Amino acid sequence: MWRPRVLRTANFRLALSYAAVFGLSVFLLGMIVFFGVRASLEQQLRGEIDAEIGQILMDYRDDGLEELSHDIRERIDANPARRLHYYMQSPDGRVVFDPLRAIPTPDGWHTVRVRVEGGKGAKTSVLLRALTLDGGYKLAVAADLSLLHEAERAIRQAFGWAFLFTLVAGAVGGLWIGQRFLAQVDEITRAADRIGKGDVTGRLPSLGTGDDLDQLAAVINRMLDRIHQLLESVRQVGTSIAHDLRTPLGHLRQKLEAMREDSVTPERRKVLLDEASRQLDAILETFSSLLRIAEVESGSRRAGFETVCLSDILESLVEVYQPVAEDNGQRLSANIHPALQMRGDRGLLTQLFANLVENALRHSGPGSAIHLGLDVSDGGFAATVSDTGPGIDAAEYENVFKPFYRLDASRTRQGSGLGMSLVAAIASLHGLSLSLGDNRPGLKVTVTGERLASRPCH
Repeated sequence: MWRPRVLRTANFRLALSYAAVFGLSVFLLGMIVFFGVRASLEQQLRGEIDAEIGQILMDYRDDGLEELSHDIRERIDANPARRLHYYMQSPDGRVVFDPLRAIPTPDGWHTVRVRVEGGKGAKTSVLLRALTLDGGYKLAVAADLSLLHEAERAIRQAFGWAFLFTLVAGAVGGLWIGQRFLAQVDEITRAADRIGKGDVTGRLPSLGTGDDLDQLAAVINRMLDRIHQLLESVRQVGTSIAHDLRTPLGHLRQKLEAMREDSVTPERRKVLLDEASRQLDAILETFSSLLRIAEVESGSRRAGFETVCLSDILESLVEVYQPVAEDNGQRLSANIHPALQMRGDRGLLTQLFANLVENALRHSGPGSAIHLGLDVSDGGFAATVSDTGPGIDAAEYENVFKPFYRLDASRTRQGSGLGMSLVAAIASLHGLSLSLGDNRPGLKVTVTGERLASRPCH
């Protein structure tokens, strides 16, 4: 059976559920008010009847039955439009006042139907209290329940309309909320469909209300921004790979073709083979670096984080690279705060700072001074790798960490242009911040992050 789409939405069913709950609440409230008011009015009538019986019994005890009858007659004559009714019945069944078909035999409280005076057969209910007097006489004092019944009808009518209004308002509200919800969902669906067809520049709409759908759209839009950035990065990396590997692959093919010539001497063939092997090694190193960066950016290494001593890592790098610096005619110095610990992957952190030191050794030139420092602050640290080489222009700072980016646009120097990209990926994995600055002269790279504690490293 066909049903409008809005009737099939979970949001509309939830709105109807709310309407049912509110309707039930109104119904229960009406029942509580109904029985509360009824009990209160009935208790008030009982109090009036008890007070009236107490007064006429006082006369009866003082002066007997004749005085009781006289007192009741005076009360009836004094207030013809009375609310209270008086019934007296002799032992032989004769009714003395206000004829009643029969006073209930048991003494106590009763509710009975009586004929209304002048009402042409109409009847009403009364609440009476019956008691037996000396000599077998029965006395009853009653109050008309018509006012109580009118109050009951008014309460039932009021809460009946309130119950109906609650159900109608809940249904209409559910339809309105469902239509509004569906309109926004339809917009999100259309935008998602465009994105699914390849338009990654599209974004989910936001109404600016800050509700759950807006928050969901904001999260998905941030995810799409990240996907777009990754796609652009992949496109850029693919272009860079094609550009950087086309020349060495072409040279490799030329050397292989040259080795196939019959006129090539064994010595020349060996030279060509060695050059081809070096070019293959450089190509494999490039792909290994790309795989390394992809592994780091995936975040899979984060699961193996542990407490590592950053001070020990930097001190070991100083020991390893000081002889290298001396061989290059350079000087490597260090000022490292001891026993600084952080959470991370020891191998990746070693790779990060080793790349920075190697980059300084490679580009600062002979006679330069390289300094490795580690300072602490409140809850954090700052590690620096600085040199006194030619440095780089400040406009190039943002480009240094891009894959395959080289300051040497002619590609005459060795290298893949991926070393600093790997540094950026490792720093991002560890939540570290990278910044470049002028060392006056030279370049200064600063790595900042949070430390755990300064205590003896094991």
